[in-house]
Amino acid sequence: MADEDPGRQLPQRVRGAARPGSSVPAPSPSSVLSEELRQRMQAAVTAERTGTATKQDEAPGSDAASPKPEPSVTPRPPATSKPHVRPARAANAGPIADDEITQWIGPTAKPPSPVRPGAAGRSRARRAARYIAVVLVIGVLAVAAVTYLGRSPASSPTSAVAARQAAKARAAAASWVAQQVSRTVKVSCDPVMCAALRARGFPSGQLLVLGSTSQVPISSAVVVETPAVLSLFGSSLATAFAPAVLASFGSGRSLVTVRVIAPGGAAGYRRELNNDLQARKTAGSALLGDSLISVPVLAENQLSAGQVDSRLVLALADLAGHQPIAIVQFGTEGPGASASLPLRFVDLADTVKAAHLGRAAYVKAVRDFLAQVKISYRPASITTVALPDGDPGLRVTVSAPSPLGVFDMPSGP
Repeated sequence: MADEDPGRQLPQRVRGAARPGSSVPAPSPSSVLSEELRQRMQAAVTAERTGTATKQDEAPGSDAASPKPEPSVTPRPPATSKPHVRPARAANAGPIADDEITQWIGPTAKPPSPVRPGAAGRSRARRAARYIAVVLVIGVLAVAAVTYLGRSPASSPTSAVAARQAAKARAAAASWVAQQVSRTVKVSCDPVMCAALRARGFPSGQLLVLGSTSQVPISSAVVVETPAVLSLFGSSLATAFAPAVLASFGSGRSLVTVRVIAPGGAAGYRRELNNDLQARKTAGSALLGDSLISVPVLAENQLSAGQVDSRLVLALADLAGHQPIAIVQFGTEGPGASASLPLRFVDLADTVKAAHLGRAAYVKAVRDFLAQVKISYRPASITTVALPDGDPGLRVTVSAPSPLGVFDMPSGP
């Protein structure tokens, strides 16, 4: 058959007629499917199972070179909103038409796009790369957020420096108060400062802890004004109740100021201070007339101006009646102290020729005598210091704050 003309139409056989030269009767139309319909059914089922178009199989005994006839297309009924119900087929129905096959197996789905070799692996790699990139971005943002949120004002460089400065100022103020302020007077302070004073040996019974409900501590003699105390009372503490400064430490927001409390208010304190100044002038001028006291010009001017604490004037007067003395200078131990406050220490030479004593014996005699003078003006400390000329000397110091009206007090032990 390969030599026949492919364009010539094949002879048609009449259904039911016997083949030439054959006595076998033709099969019944109801029991045999046409070869064309069989091929269509096989192709539709194969396409449904595999999802890809396949080449129709040739029937056994058919001519491979013969062209396959094009399937006839039967128009489909219009779609309706009713659910698709597969129609029942009669038992004596004829060959299955194309539209019946479509109703049985449903419309052929669009076959999936072929996957090129290695495409799946590359797709997974791209997804993994995107996932890693997202994780890295989230990690960087998380670290940045933790770093930013972890920077509280107290942990930033500027805040850390300020915190160290504030701690240094509090420590210096606590040490100064413990050494210089009389332990017979009450001191008001915030909880942190009071704890620091107790740690340095200041009596707990003489400390008044200030809190959010505290009133102005007029029952105390001294107040340590820290930023916490300033937030409680504001500027009124300095202007109305504690105008005089004994000492100050630090600066700015870390400033700590040790103040004298005026129970009668600022105006009354200034009035009492002026009266005491007049009494100190009189007593200091009288001390200069003692021949057993050697006084340089600067110290002489300070005594006559009433700048020296009344207790020092009385102690020196008593000491000069027992031993000759040589005054070197007067001063006060309190950085930033108010100029109106009296000078609280005097430096003495540790030997005087007129005493006819060696250095050690003279120092012992001075110490022993000052340790037993009246308690109202007894020095708080006697220490060895280096004098301006480099020689050793004795520093005699009275405690803070300086009492007012000492010369008006009755004499006592």
